[in-house]
Amino acid sequence: MSKKSSGLFTLVTGVVMGAAAVFFSKKENREEAKKVVQKVKAKASKAAAEYKKNPTAFKKKVISKGKQVAKKAVVTVRKKVATTAAVKKTVSKTKKK
Repeated sequence: MSKKSSGLFTLVTGVVMGAAAVFFSKKENREEAKKVVQKVKAKASKAAAEYKKNPTAFKKKVISKGKQVAKKAVVTVRKKVATTAAVKKTVSKTKKK
């Protein structure tokens, strides 16, 4: 007996595969993707070498960078919430007139 959700999974998988086929059908997209993969591979190799050299320092660096990214995300979300609240307040005042 098959699961009922398998049809949805199959559909989504088919859509994703179709989109990938369309994307990679153009030579310029394949070349761009190859460049991106090469850059990521180089960064991963560099990170692996840095970790092997000094795991403790690497751990501290990653934690520090993670905290910076988290703080930036919080600030961005707070600004977005404040902006949304201000817009809602303005719209509310406009509707009352």
